[in-house]
Amino acid sequence: MKIGLLGPYGYGNLGDAAIQEAMIQNIRQRFPHARILGFSLNPQDTEERHKIPAYPITRPPDRDWLRPDQIETRGNPIQRLAHWLHYYPSPWLRKLERVLFRIPLELVLIYLAFTILKGFDYLAISGGGQLDDYWGGAWSHPYTLLKWSLLAKVRGAQLLFVSVGAGPIQASLSRRFFTWALSLADYRSYRDGESKAYMAKLGFQRPDPVYPDLAHSLPVDPDLERARPTSAALLVVGVGPMAYFDSRVWPERDSAVYLGYLHKLTDFVRWLLEQGYTVRFFPGDFHYDGLVIGDLIRLIPDASEQQAQGQLIYEPICTVDGLLAQLAATDLVLTSRFHGVLLAHRMHKPVLALSYHQKIDTLMAAAGQSAYNLQIDNFDLETLIECFHLLKNNLENARAKIVQREDLYRAELDEQYARIFNHA
Repeated sequence: MKIGLLGPYGYGNLGDAAIQEAMIQNIRQRFPHARILGFSLNPQDTEERHKIPAYPITRPPDRDWLRPDQIETRGNPIQRLAHWLHYYPSPWLRKLERVLFRIPLELVLIYLAFTILKGFDYLAISGGGQLDDYWGGAWSHPYTLLKWSLLAKVRGAQLLFVSVGAGPIQASLSRRFFTWALSLADYRSYRDGESKAYMAKLGFQRPDPVYPDLAHSLPVDPDLERARPTSAALLVVGVGPMAYFDSRVWPERDSAVYLGYLHKLTDFVRWLLEQGYTVRFFPGDFHYDGLVIGDLIRLIPDASEQQAQGQLIYEPICTVDGLLAQLAATDLVLTSRFHGVLLAHRMHKPVLALSYHQKIDTLMAAAGQSAYNLQIDNFDLETLIECFHLLKNNLENARAKIVQREDLYRAELDEQYARIFNHA
């Protein structure tokens, strides 16, 4: 059996990595001799991280997914010219770069993709960032998804959309690309009812099932999963910030919004430290969130002294196992990322969420944790402290609800794996 796993992963998002790792490990448990291959934005990262052969889904590496300080401007004269045209502040020159360089390269990539897909039994597309055009518009991932879906079907592979999330989809062309790709699928499921309803509003209505995000099925070392002995006076609070509207990385860039979020989060961390709690920072994206954590630490007086004393902890990581180990060392978590919430729940850690999207509201509500879910745009320090006290005083009950929900999610995902590979 030959199975391809496709998605816009490979540049630091540990939630995306957790989804793919969950799929890989669950396939291997059921089919030890299956050949699994990755199709990602960064094949080198995929091969190193997941120990599978990998291929690029678009021109590698895609500069649009790199931080400005990571962009390589050296190279041959043609590469330098393409780079200059792409980043020069003139829409006409950017269009010229597409005509001269991107379109010919895309024709080559289509031929290579067609060649690579020979002999595949399945091409599986999973994860929350599959059906949205927030990061680049219609000709970014929506087009890429349709291209690979068409080629997979031409090559005779079964096309699987597994626990995918939907929205936002702004461009009408993106909607056409996505609905066409979905219509080609041999199997479709959505991560939550909201995603299914979102696609139905866009005109794609099918009796497809809803199954949880695949990261809920990520196998975890039982020693890590086991609850820590907690002491109310010595709680370790995990803090996972994100680069929300950060002008360095976010698609919508507003420094005022980012700084407002950053300063409120810094005030809360300072309050935690003043109360004697231990704070452990963790990234959900080891490139972008690391920038935010650095900003936070610089705003905390005496941060170096508190780090030396072990009250303020930041150990940079770049793997899912590293993230799970850091979550295991906490008693409760404050985070803004969807998979920060999800993986904390997977580790049976109660979460105080600062939600920027309906998907986080849905995830928290499903686990019975809505009382600890605040909106990222309008929370204030006083409300956040009140919510923290509420969660701290209800830790065991919150944890019990999360454990119950996680057991249910894993049972549902076992059912889905059997369903999509039942005739393999």
